[in-house]
Amino acid sequence: MDRFWKWFALVFALSLIYFYPGWVPGHTFVMTDFLTSSYPFWKLASLKFPPPEWEPFVFGGLPFWGAPHADSFYPINQLLRMLTTPGYAAALTLFIHSLIGFTFAYLYLRRIGLKVEWSGALATLYAFGLFWTSMVYSGHIAKMVIAAYIPGVFWALEGTFTGSLLYASLLGLFGGLMIVAHHAQIVYYVGVIAIIYALTYLIVELKRGNYRHALKVLGLGLLAVVIALMIGAPFLFPQYEYITKFSVRGETKSLSFSKTWSLDWADFVSVFFGLYSGAFETYWGSNPFKINTEYLGAVLALMAIVGGLVAYRRWRGVALIISAFLLMTFMTAKVNILFHLFHAILPGLKLFRAQSMAAIPLGFIALALSGFALLHLEESKRVLPKVLIGGAVVALLVLFAGSGLALKSGPFAFNPRVDEVFAATSGDRMFALIRTLGIWLLVWAVLKNPNVKMTTAALVLALLGYGESFLLKGKFIKPINEAERFAPDDIADYFLKHPGIYRVLDFGYRPEDNYLALFGVQFVGGHHGQQMQSYQEYLGCKALMFNPFNCERLIRHFPILDSINTKYIIAPVGMREAAFQEAEKRNDPVLRGFASYLSKYREVFNDGRLTILFNPDYFPRFYAQCGDSVVPAKVREYDYVNGRYRAEIEVPQRCEFVLTENWYPHWHAYVDGKPVRVKRYKGTFMSFPIPAGRHEVLFRYSSPIERLSLTLYALGFALVIALSGASVLVGRRRR
Repeated sequence: MDRFWKWFALVFALSLIYFYPGWVPGHTFVMTDFLTSSYPFWKLASLKFPPPEWEPFVFGGLPFWGAPHADSFYPINQLLRMLTTPGYAAALTLFIHSLIGFTFAYLYLRRIGLKVEWSGALATLYAFGLFWTSMVYSGHIAKMVIAAYIPGVFWALEGTFTGSLLYASLLGLFGGLMIVAHHAQIVYYVGVIAIIYALTYLIVELKRGNYRHALKVLGLGLLAVVIALMIGAPFLFPQYEYITKFSVRGETKSLSFSKTWSLDWADFVSVFFGLYSGAFETYWGSNPFKINTEYLGAVLALMAIVGGLVAYRRWRGVALIISAFLLMTFMTAKVNILFHLFHAILPGLKLFRAQSMAAIPLGFIALALSGFALLHLEESKRVLPKVLIGGAVVALLVLFAGSGLALKSGPFAFNPRVDEVFAATSGDRMFALIRTLGIWLLVWAVLKNPNVKMTTAALVLALLGYGESFLLKGKFIKPINEAERFAPDDIADYFLKHPGIYRVLDFGYRPEDNYLALFGVQFVGGHHGQQMQSYQEYLGCKALMFNPFNCERLIRHFPILDSINTKYIIAPVGMREAAFQEAEKRNDPVLRGFASYLSKYREVFNDGRLTILFNPDYFPRFYAQCGDSVVPAKVREYDYVNGRYRAEIEVPQRCEFVLTENWYPHWHAYVDGKPVRVKRYKGTFMSFPIPAGRHEVLFRYSSPIERLSLTLYALGFALVIALSGASVLVGRRRR
């Protein structure tokens, strides 16, 4: 145990260096999707626990649990959010999860019989693997959290194979934590390879005639699944309800959809050689751009290949090789005909795109196979020279094939700069191949030398892999000052000085950013939302990323913006004039209609670059439609955090009371304390009839599914504690 803590102390120090200065208060990293989309919702989630059930900021209002913007029920991140700022919490969680990943990787390798030194070295490589740490730049925090728990799942699975109730409980716990980390696709991949691993073990046990033990292990595995589903309930149940019934993401997916953002052969070669590990400017594959890398790292890639060659006669090796083959088929979906077969027969696979994400569980497979390489070191030493020669041959072929490895035509060729970037990065590519093969030679030299002690060899392997990751991490881990990034500027100050319940349409400020949500501003669109199908249909939008000029119904009748409570438009200075001129120049009826619509807006802010335009005809959020007239309501309470809206209104006749937030079945309305049935208004908003006179109207959000999921969540943790405690007590009595 002392030797583990020495390795842990080393990794702790290395992690401080690797993620510096993210763990220093006031700092965070450039995390594109997180900073532009999720940051305000992490702030909203931090307000209380359980988190808010509804958010009105993007796409007309969405259920917070059902269309998750934050991993609200993942305990570590939720605690960090409640203690500090969202950006600092996100940076801290990377440091914390590198340590969690190291610990579980070490425990798994020790469980399969690897010595302490080799376990520490390989676990260090996993803790800083670019296949997950490069996700910092893309801001995909959930993927990084799940990466840390994958070795934990397999460590607990190994313990469950012994018939241990304690390990089965831990297996359920880790599975549940991965689910509430909020990334269904990575959980799906991990589930697939865990099932392959478990089934391979059970087949071996059945062949040996150990039927009773196999049945016990199967029962414990099912118990673990139940626990995982209970802990994961606040993510699974509300999201299943929302995605399958209300969201545009619940639509049927095609094979071509599933192939998007997967790897061509240029990308796939880079998994083992790291030919390009940069963002945008050094990417010459067929995707539009790449802001992460799937590179396993030279040491893990080499040892994983060797491990596969020496472990294929053992059941774990068979399971890992099958899993690696499956994951690599997923990753290369756009160029691999076998993906068509798996897409057709594997349930759930067709729900997902961006199959390159399978690189994260592949990183664990590489770790496990590397463990087998070192577990059978003498056999590995005989194989290593052949792998080195094979690697050199592949490197030469890569150089010879050139940019032909990347798709240049066809439905998946989205990168028009393939040849240009390829020509500009010849030095980077040569360096990557030399670097990788050089590290392979160093590993071989260390392992074959009988005079090098195991502790020294392990430390050299760990530092070689860490050094390579550290060398490349600068492209993906870029520190910024959080306070400066999210400080209110002049635009935000305007809205802070003019608070209210209204929506804003942004054309020129930060259109691909939810930044203004931090200051209570709500948007017509939004960035990276899970829009309601009904809202999309009302505006006529078809793309997942919001652009008003791609919304067919909206561009045919721009006054629709009035009806959805659009009080302001943020635009570049001179946009109105330019719209008229461009419309005439192009003879474009859409631009002409938009320019005509804008003419009624009044400028209320101008800093020389941007202007804020006020809409005099915007509809209020709460109002009564009385024939052709609109009667605004007085809003007395607008508490979206606790899902409670209260308004007062006086109408001269029977009217339709309207709330221009999206209808959802868990909204309930009351008029003067009496419940009324809420129906859809214009297909997407909420309304109900209201009689003549003065009335108090109350809207309450209350979801039985969400209450049930919260109960199951608590019971799941309680069950883990109870079963683990019972297992420990029984074990002590037996001793």
